[in-house]
Amino acid sequence: MIKSRFIIQAMGSPKELLIKTVNAMLDSFKKNFKTEDEHIEKPEKSGKDFFISFIEITINFKNLSELFSFMINYSPTSAEIIEPYKLEISAGELENFSNDFLGKLHETDKQLKTQISLNKILSRKVIRSNTKQNL
Repeated sequence: MIKSRFIIQAMGSPKELLIKTVNAMLDSFKKNFKTEDEHIEKPEKSGKDFFISFIEITINFKNLSELFSFMINYSPTSAEIIEPYKLEISAGELENFSNDFLGKLHETDKQLKTQISLNKILSRKVIRSNTKQNL
């Protein structure tokens, strides 16, 4: 068993939706993992329109695969391995984690590049529209 402690942040608006989302995340963690020491921080204003909250939680994982899967899927802000003090990992386990991580990284990179491209297209359209209106 691998005992780990995490901080998972969430940001959203309105405040009520963020509270609902964070509670749903915690319920999902409790349903899918052996959890202990859960805490949800009350949402605080972040910037003009958003709120931020976080969950502090300790989870006991069956194996490294389950731990790595959790970290890839939920992207915690912070992770602490409490037990065991030393871990032995095979090359195959490390390879599987590395490939899962790289797959997620490439997927995120693709989404980011798509959004950047869409933003550039929309910006050009707005500029053209404003230019035509000023003529």
